[in-house]
Amino acid sequence: MTALTRAAAAEWLKLRTLRSTWWFLGGALALMLLVAMLDASDTAAALRAQGGAAGSVDAAAPAMSALPWARVVLGALGLLVMTSEFATRSIMVTLACTPSRTRLLLAKACVVVAAVFAAGVVLAALTVAASAPLLGEYVDLDAGVLGGQLLTMGAHLALVAALALGLGALVRRSAGALTVLFVLLLVLPLVLQEAADPLGAEFLVTAADFTPGPAADRFMAGESVFGLVLAGWAVVAVAAGAWALRARDA
Repeated sequence: MTALTRAAAAEWLKLRTLRSTWWFLGGALALMLLVAMLDASDTAAALRAQGGAAGSVDAAAPAMSALPWARVVLGALGLLVMTSEFATRSIMVTLACTPSRTRLLLAKACVVVAAVFAAGVVLAALTVAASAPLLGEYVDLDAGVLGGQLLTMGAHLALVAALALGLGALVRRSAGALTVLFVLLLVLPLVLQEAADPLGAEFLVTAADFTPGPAADRFMAGESVFGLVLAGWAVVAVAAGAWALRARDA
């Protein structure tokens, strides 16, 4: 067993034994179920009123509409994997066990990405199972397409959690890291889009598409290149977090 594997095993033990982890997962599932089921009911009612065609709505559509809510919750989980250790000063014990700070953050990143990916696929599958029947005759259920969509939803949530982990290592405070994550996901793209017209700078609209929130949305819409954009943000955040861990005292 390599040093990285041992560090990852320790991080996985910590993650799965914390009650907060399960609260976050339960909260993400509750939000996804609520939003997706309401969306499916409203969509079915609108299609009935308009005389919509049978099989016109993708089975995963309601779950995808609910995904931004889970994105914020599981992003918070990702950053707390790092910030909670600074808050409780347990980071001192962690660094005593894993002196290499880069290895420590890589181990945390591997565990967070794997755990959130697996959890995200399960949460998405449960949400589809609960919301798709509410679409009635309007649901279009293709098992092959649905399987790919579930994997994409899991990957999307895992990359956002990795981005949040890197921010947690960089900022070190839960409130500050959550604020930065919120700005990157929601505020920054809106500011760029709104500034485009007054400044006569249409390139800002394009730039907004490459911020984490819109990139995640376009990745979910089937544009795989934006999955690479989101992965790039996650890699940069983790690299910045690793630099901060090495440059600053714990």
